[in-house]
Amino acid sequence: EFKAGQGNIAYDTSGVEPALNLTLSGDVSWVNGWGIEIHDGKAQGSTAASKKIHDLIEATGEYSIEAWVVPGNTAQDGPARIVSYSGGDKARNFTLGQDKFSYVFMNRSSATDANGEPLLSTVNDDKRLQATQQHVVVTYDPVNGRRIYINGKYSGDLDTTAGGGLQDWDDTFAFVLGNEVSGGRLWQGKVR
Repeated sequence: EFKAGQGNIAYDTSGVEPALNLTLSGDVSWVNGWGIEIHDGKAQGSTAASKKIHDLIEATGEYSIEAWVVPGNTAQDGPARIVSYSGGDKARNFTLGQDKFSYVFMNRSSATDANGEPLLSTVNDDKRLQATQQHVVVTYDPVNGRRIYINGKYSGDLDTTAGGGLQDWDDTFAFVLGNEVSGGRLWQGKVR
């Protein structure tokens, strides 16, 4: 919930052990209204604590990622990593990212590769991603595949990749906000 407001730790308030506290590194600052702003850094959990995400999601085979974000600009690409559970630039369990005016959702499954590709993206010409506060939710289940919701509305972008199992997820990856664990896919903006 980013209620600490100071220091270099964003504390896990989920109540699910082990606590997945995020260490703020690089140029990351606290913002009013319970949030952080990533300028040139990241907020990352340990691989040991991140394993709880693997265990809980693998047990159900479905999940949602919800975030309040304010992209710093609409020029970020790569895709830039907003929320990721990954092991590097080319290996992930999931990623919510930005590619200019588009939100991107990558999910590793039996129907995609180890990088979660092919990815699902909102249509760039629709300019669904804006440099204003937006509520973004991405969902995955083995029947419907991936879906993207922005400010409470389904984007309408269809996942052309069938849903699949999550048995190939890697439990040694780390949960990270604002970048890749390797530091090579910076996203600039606010997360609340």
